[in-house]
Amino acid sequence: MISIVTGTLNRGPFLQGLIENTVEANEKLELVLVDGGSTDGTIEYIKEENHPRIKLIEVGGRSSYPHFMNLGIQHASHEIVCQWNDDVLLANDWEEVFSEIDDEHDFYLFNWKYGNVSDMTNPDWLSGNDHSNDWFLTNAKPEHNIVMNYGLYKKKIFREIGMYNSEYRYYAADGDMAERAYYFGYKVKDLRHIKVCSLITDKVAQYFSDDMEILNKNVSLYQNKILPTNIEVLK
Repeated sequence: MISIVTGTLNRGPFLQGLIENTVEANEKLELVLVDGGSTDGTIEYIKEENHPRIKLIEVGGRSSYPHFMNLGIQHASHEIVCQWNDDVLLANDWEEVFSEIDDEHDFYLFNWKYGNVSDMTNPDWLSGNDHSNDWFLTNAKPEHNIVMNYGLYKKKIFREIGMYNSEYRYYAADGDMAERAYYFGYKVKDLRHIKVCSLITDKVAQYFSDDMEILNKNVSLYQNKILPTNIEVLK
């Protein structure tokens, strides 16, 4: 089974689609939703749904990406965790994802593209798997640079080399996690045919330029198998 982990904050209009695309689409999925203090009815909606495979974690206030992802992982029931967003939808059947999980690989990267719900049944939108077709390749530089926006981690990674680095405020925390796993020898499987639609919405994530400075510093450590001192390990 897979635990899908994401944060949300005043994103009520996307919740029905998120639920239909995940826990209602496959009974082997759990959704761990970390709410950062929504005031738009999100919390009430999820509680009314009372879905047996949705865990709602109420933070009470906006938090950083690594904070809500780590909190979600700590509450995840299953040994495989899916890094997700509240405004993305899987274009494939989830059984295609399950069929790719094996003993050889430790984390799995999905391909993604901006679009609308209707695009997921459009052959032209679905075609190809690289930049020429507007897909954001999961391996930005195949020789070493690994960036996961959406995909799976086996929990052993979080237990052995830590979870998302709390130094980051938002962007780059996901890239840091994937780079760390790669440089510490965990095996990655690039699932370019597993495609995610990132809905064209008003994004609420904030960009902080110093996050990239932290990432560059940390990657130089990972290349030498050194972990930063502030990494939280999953118990």
